[in-house]
Amino acid sequence: MSYAQYGLIEAADFNNLVGGNPVTTANRLNTVWATGGTNAGYGQTPVANVAIGTTVTATNWASLVNNTSNAAQHQGSSITSVTAPATGNTVAFLSAVPTNLSTIYTNRLNAASQGSTSSNTATFGSAWSSAITFTHTVTFSSGDAARYFFNAGGQLAVTCSHPSGTGINLLFNGLASNVGTIVLSSPTSGAVTIAGTSYNGVTKIGGGGNSPTISTNSGYFGLSTANTTLFTQTASTGPSGYLSTFIRVIAATNGTQGSNGDAGSVITLYTLWDEIPNGLSVSSGSATTVTIRPPSTTYISSTWGSPTVSGTVSGS
Repeated sequence: MSYAQYGLIEAADFNNLVGGNPVTTANRLNTVWATGGTNAGYGQTPVANVAIGTTVTATNWASLVNNTSNAAQHQGSSITSVTAPATGNTVAFLSAVPTNLSTIYTNRLNAASQGSTSSNTATFGSAWSSAITFTHTVTFSSGDAARYFFNAGGQLAVTCSHPSGTGINLLFNGLASNVGTIVLSSPTSGAVTIAGTSYNGVTKIGGGGNSPTISTNSGYFGLSTANTTLFTQTASTGPSGYLSTFIRVIAATNGTQGSNGDAGSVITLYTLWDEIPNGLSVSSGSATTVTIRPPSTTYISSTWGSPTVSGTVSGS
């Protein structure tokens, strides 16, 4: 029988609410809480199914209720409060349980807060007059670790800077500032809410200048081994004839690594600074920073490990 008021809570009913592992079916706890697949799954310890024909205990039910609540609090989702039954007590029908599971599935890529960041800044230490490329590599221990990171609200952020000056240096100082912060999140469509801010797959925060070209749906799950241009900002002030100069962010991964729908365990971000036309001498000090913004571990444990970021720069 299906889970309903006045009915017995059978093992099949409980298992239908919890789901197996891995499972990708909507509105199942383990789809969001445990391994899941692609853009679902935090990698937490799955809630076990109950053998058919055995009793669904208060302990089993408490695991379902408490982990649903933890997922909701991690996301910042509003759900109906449900009190987990105590061992030895009768498990009552709770109509809010399926509704709460639907809510945490819908909001699975949202996050109420994030953890402590880490970053790498690469700086070009000499003058240049053509183009320079910053290469930052973000490495996870596995494809699933990367998937859990982005599913739980993790992000990568790119910022640029250049010393103030006159002429072409004034141009690059303003251009770098206008880039703002370029944020790579999970989505390939729509938006997620992380720490109170709405993000597409690629989002510009702050900055200014000309309207940039942004590939908004090229979040983590939209990346592959092919280079994908995420963002391009052109200069808005500077020497006459040099306003086609731009800063561009490009991304690629090492491709799918596991069997659960990851997009890669290594993400490479290329930030190209291109002077157009070539020729004017740009002073040293051009810099690009990539920052790792990990998910919060207040309500879920870190299943994504400690991703690392390294950076280099080349050009002339």
